[in-house]
Amino acid sequence: MKIYLILMKKLINIHYLILTLILFVIFLFRLPSLFEPYWYGDEGIFAAVAANLNQGGVLYQTAWDNKPPMIYLTYAAIFKLFGVSMFWLRLVTLALVLATAVVIYEIAKNILGEKRALLAIFIFGFLTSLRIVEGNLALTEIFMILPISAAMMIVILRKFDPLSLFAAGMLFAIASLYKQVGAFEAVALGIFLFWASENFGKFIKGAVVLSSGFLIPHLLTIGYFASKNLIGDYIFAAYTYYRIYLGESPKYAFLINLLKFIPIITVITYGFWQKTKKEISTFHLILLWTAFSFLGSYFSGRTYGHYLVQAIPPTSLLIASISFKPILKRARVTFALFFFIPLIFLTKLLFTDFLSGGPINQIKYWQNFIQFTQGQKSINAYNDFFDKNVNSIMGLADFFNTQKKEKNVLGPQAQPRTASSAYIWGDYPWLYAIANLYDPTRYVTSFHVFGVPNGQEEVAGALSSNLPQFIIKPPSSIGYFEGLEKILAKKYKIVGKIENSQVFEKKEEF
Repeated sequence: MKIYLILMKKLINIHYLILTLILFVIFLFRLPSLFEPYWYGDEGIFAAVAANLNQGGVLYQTAWDNKPPMIYLTYAAIFKLFGVSMFWLRLVTLALVLATAVVIYEIAKNILGEKRALLAIFIFGFLTSLRIVEGNLALTEIFMILPISAAMMIVILRKFDPLSLFAAGMLFAIASLYKQVGAFEAVALGIFLFWASENFGKFIKGAVVLSSGFLIPHLLTIGYFASKNLIGDYIFAAYTYYRIYLGESPKYAFLINLLKFIPIITVITYGFWQKTKKEISTFHLILLWTAFSFLGSYFSGRTYGHYLVQAIPPTSLLIASISFKPILKRARVTFALFFFIPLIFLTKLLFTDFLSGGPINQIKYWQNFIQFTQGQKSINAYNDFFDKNVNSIMGLADFFNTQKKEKNVLGPQAQPRTASSAYIWGDYPWLYAIANLYDPTRYVTSFHVFGVPNGQEEVAGALSSNLPQFIIKPPSSIGYFEGLEKILAKKYKIVGKIENSQVFEKKEEF
């Protein structure tokens, strides 16, 4: 008996040693992301909005973007604690990925066993670290998969009791406040509850508890924006604007819209058939989770690789569950054909640009990092690998930091020039955050000015009533802005060029 106990302890220790090793490997996968420059546009927008909030601004009123509020609040909290830093932003992201991996492990251990649980988190960690799916970035998807996965873990471990359903509802709501399609997994759980409930009454009770948990964060959010008289702005930014994505009608739109629902229909049909045989298991929840998460990835029809991150947690569980000795029954084969083929086809169709160059891109990414750390690449060449605009942004940041130092030389009694007040007509949103610039308008990138109704008139009016000290014109703005050109001609003078960006300063009489 003692020998048995000793052997068991050794096995347990080996198992958790492997788990720790896998988590460390995930850390190594993501290590290069900690040292990336300020380059990705969406991150820059989130950072610029967050910087405005930390300056005392109000979301959607003084800083605007077309997402629900959680991503901006997350960035603002990180910057408040650690300052505007890519290292800290990505380190927090890495910590969240590791936490999500542990959650995936707990789910897999409960459903698939300990050995397959180790495989599941390795697959998850590897996939979420790939540039193929832009998993190295701090975007909405990488933040929302933790509350979604945690919701699934809680209900599975607690056997779908009322408390777990309420908590899951709140976690799904938090996920959907990062990105709208984070609500889809709540629907998946609701359908599973219908299958698993002993009778309709128990299903209704469970659904009410789940829905109550989901509604509370949304009601609190609505209450906050109602208190600021911003309900219309919130709904437009977070939800109504999303219709623009849906209305862009990618190539093969009808085929995409048809195929993205086939896996869901297949799972639901299969689940009802299994329910008649009283063979519903928790694994059916994983199938639903997979189908609805891919729906979230495909929903807008856009082809950004990071959309696939939403589907990685259940996909990791699904891959880890594959048996090398499958039981080939007609029902299972039919299910597999209608479930997997549309997913494979749509992923290939929508994300072909990312997937085709993915392996080469990933190798070049690691090479770039290794060459830089070994001194074989200059900082400028390292930055250029990510985006040619990075060095321009950093040059402009140095310019504004110099302006602030010149203000300080004048002494505390002097009237400082407002060097921290600037408007950028282009797509350099990171500059607002890293140089701590005050934007007198609420739009941090030029494409939003053209993308929202009356955007040009609103920005021209905001600039005229509150002239910034500087206006920056990078070469990358999306169009001609007549109202801005009139303001520049009358009230500004060009004082130079930094990289390829024109720098205009307010004339002294204004």
